Amino acid sequence: LRFKVTYLLRSKEYIVGTSTSHLVGDAYSNIRFLNNLSQIYQHLEPLPPRPIFQRCLLNKEKVDLSFPLVKEISEKAEKIESFFGRIIKGKSETEQINLSFSSEQLIRLHSIGKCDDEEVTIHDTLCAYIIITLNKYFFLTTDEHIQRARMIVNYRGTCDSLVTQEHVGNYIMSIPSSQFTDSLSLSSTAKMIRQAIKTIRSEDFLEKWLVSADVLTRQLIKDGRVNYVLDQNEVIFNSNLKYDWANEVNLGMINQCRFHTATSFKFYFRIFQLNPIKGKDGRWTKDNGGAQVAVRIPKGERKDKFLEAWAKDIQENFANVTPLEATGP
Repeated sequence: LRFKVTYLLRSKEYIVGTSTSHLVGDAYSNIRFLNNLSQIYQHLEPLPPRPIFQRCLLNKEKVDLSFPLVKEISEKAEKIESFFGRIIKGKSETEQINLSFSSEQLIRLHSIGKCDDEEVTIHDTLCAYIIITLNKYFFLTTDEHIQRARMIVNYRGTCDSLVTQEHVGNYIMSIPSSQFTDSLSLSSTAKMIRQAIKTIRSEDFLEKWLVSADVLTRQLIKDGRVNYVLDQNEVIFNSNLKYDWANEVNLGMINQCRFHTATSFKFYFRIFQLNPIKGKDGRWTKDNGGAQVAVRIPKGERKDKFLEAWAKDIQENFANVTPLEATGP
């Protein structure tokens, strides 16, 4: 980990910049470390849970390389050089956009999209809304529609024999949803996203997938290959919505710290909680439960059309969004 403190003369604010390696751990591991740093800075005791670096042993008898979601790890792998070339090309062809949703707007979306399915979450309907809005306003034909969402999910808390909340490491995995039965249906898409996340958090599934993926991934590393290839009709969601970064690492400035991060990729959606906002009167307010979504999408008129549709939905409080289909103008 590296960190750097910068003082801004004009605003009289401090920026604490940190960089860490994903080899050390995932977002949860990072936020726990930075929370400890914040506590120590304030001369306070670090908060539980205390970190554990010991690895849980995998049951090698569970290896199954024929498992469909394991097979695709090697089937979609590519050389590292090809991977970086594709990322650079994607950056040149796309532009980052940021979409903000208030807590009230997310509650409204959830009430439309859950259709009495209590398992569907606010996060599920947010992801589904983004997908159907892209399908309606960005893509020119139904053949281009997003048909699957690949969800990056933290599986802590599923099974203590595999990982506990205290463990430091990368306890995340990526799983594709089933193909959407209706690529313009908010409720159907949200339900299929929830089902994919539930699959990951099944203990039997995890045990088989982890030990099998471990074997294949080690071989990929030896071969100089990585697994990061999206199908043509896929997008990725990597969400930190449940983490309150701004207050977990507040350095004593409660509801005044803001969190920013770098890195965005084509159709790779990153979701975070909204930052506090300083009003003209100097007071800080924070919309707990709101979200900001960052992603890169291709430049041009289609991007503008998508943003106009999102802004119109926000202005109208999603009056033209229905559970079955997002209606156009």
